[in-house]
Amino acid sequence: MAYYTIGELIRDARERQKYSQEELCYGICTASTLSRIENGLQIPGKKIIEGIMQRLGMDDRIYNIYLSQEEQNWYETEQKLTRCLAKGDFEQAEKLINCMEREMENASNKNYQMKIEEQYLRFSKILIQKHKGENTELILGELLDTIYMTIPDFDGIHIKTRLLTFHEITILNNIGCTYHSLGKLWNGLQLMFELKEYIEKHTLNGDEMAVKYPMILQNLSSWLEQEGKYKDALTLCQLGIDYCIEYGKLHTFPMLLCNKACALAELGQYELSKECFFQSIALFRAINQRDRAEKIRKYAMNHYGMKLLYG
Repeated sequence: MAYYTIGELIRDARERQKYSQEELCYGICTASTLSRIENGLQIPGKKIIEGIMQRLGMDDRIYNIYLSQEEQNWYETEQKLTRCLAKGDFEQAEKLINCMEREMENASNKNYQMKIEEQYLRFSKILIQKHKGENTELILGELLDTIYMTIPDFDGIHIKTRLLTFHEITILNNIGCTYHSLGKLWNGLQLMFELKEYIEKHTLNGDEMAVKYPMILQNLSSWLEQEGKYKDALTLCQLGIDYCIEYGKLHTFPMLLCNKACALAELGQYELSKECFFQSIALFRAINQRDRAEKIRKYAMNHYGMKLLYG
């Protein structure tokens, strides 16, 4: 039976996918560091291995044995911060960010790779600024500066051939949404379609991607509907719905159903539209988001004259 070291696994996967060391580690670590890892001369830290494995489209969760105490503490705090941001507890999120910044300042190993950590914290602070009503143009500038930390040649729209981590995809998704908020629809659509194609081309693994891909499809379908591209929007909605069902993800499923209902109504398919509206409302109610369910019910009534009654 053959056994792989982590370095051998990375090297074999990289060579099989025909990436150079520079392409794979860009913005994560130096090529010399990656070379030492591949040759078994250096054990990678969590953030380095996480980013590299994500770019290779491989599941990194089984390699968490390579953790120092500092990394373990950071990882646990990062998970808490992510949960706080997801549920809108921004006051606690700010406290955690302050704690993590102090940890970075007091890190015992000053050579420890911290660019990815800094990028994550900066992005988290942008989300808090956005919640507080910061000017949207300033938010866009902050997001662009944040992505430049690991992709300095990003031109604001085109991904080109760059390999991406999950954090980078999340930041780029937010840049696309901010373009849309500023009325720069073409920029937002171009960037989102490139993200969509990147994910499809690289067939990335992991729970994170199973959330991000439907979210990108949701944004695209919504924006295309606003432009009157209902057939294109319908195609993207169905693609996202099928993906959510396959991977058992509910995060964007109800909103994709709502977008599909709107596209069907605009195309004159009212019975199918009504069915999708009912499903969307039922799902939002099932996950205890009754306010969103009520907004959809009112939207269907006000825009399409549909009376959607539920118990």
